[in-house]
Amino acid sequence: MLWSVLSCLVEKSSFDHKLMRTICSAIVLFTAGCGGYGQRANIEKVVPAAGTLTYLGKPLESYQVTLLPTDGRRPASGITDTAGKFTFGTNNIGDGAPPGIHKVAIVWSPPRPAGEVGQETINDNPATMPKPKIKIPDKYADPEKSGMTLEIPSRGISDLKIELQ
Repeated sequence: MLWSVLSCLVEKSSFDHKLMRTICSAIVLFTAGCGGYGQRANIEKVVPAAGTLTYLGKPLESYQVTLLPTDGRRPASGITDTAGKFTFGTNNIGDGAPPGIHKVAIVWSPPRPAGEVGQETINDNPATMPKPKIKIPDKYADPEKSGMTLEIPSRGISDLKIELQ
């Protein structure tokens, strides 16, 4: 139908035929790209979840603790403070973690560079980048090798203790 409307508007020369094909292609591409804006991320049901992370009895500062649900839902993560305390977030920072069984991964998360957001001084030299005060074994970075699983109860938990050896 579109083709017949356009063919009535354009005479049958070789140049006009190419123009008509270009216009039709543009319309098809434009209408194909006009969808999907209403899609939103899945919002996970979460419960409050917080705790403390230690290694050999010492609190770990600036480590990210990530919980990966064994049923494939969205992970939760939290970053430790100077006392090793963290609060998990899944949909938003600090909103909690999905209840259930989770594999655990723990990695060092360097402090944010100083300065206003977008105006920070970037340090990309590995020799001068900040290092963790306490280094933990590399196995904890991989949820498949860490050997750790945690259960977040359906009522939530505020005193979770993760003690690395």
